Amino acid sequence: MARSVTGARTARRPRGYQRRNFSLRPETARLLDRLPPEVNRSQLVDAAIQRIVKDRGRAQLRRLIAEEAAANAARDLRLVEEWFAVDAEGWPGDGQEK
Repeated sequence: MARSVTGARTARRPRGYQRRNFSLRPETARLLDRLPPEVNRSQLVDAAIQRIVKDRGRAQLRRLIAEEAAANAARDLRLVEEWFAVDAEGWPGDGQEK
């Protein structure tokens, strides 16, 4: 532990981290307070935020793909029907020519 200008003990901030002030619900603050002193709270909060942002990004991508599929379902079905006959004829040289 390092000492601040006032002489109080302060934890060293890991390199590459920036100090931010934010509010937590009392239940969340109690959870953080229950963690053992060896747990790096900055890394814990960083990992949690990174995970949430990543998961929300995935969820948004899934939603956009689903919307695209629904919007183009009729077109896709038409293309499948058009190409089904061509595919059923077989490819040249595959021994399935009629």
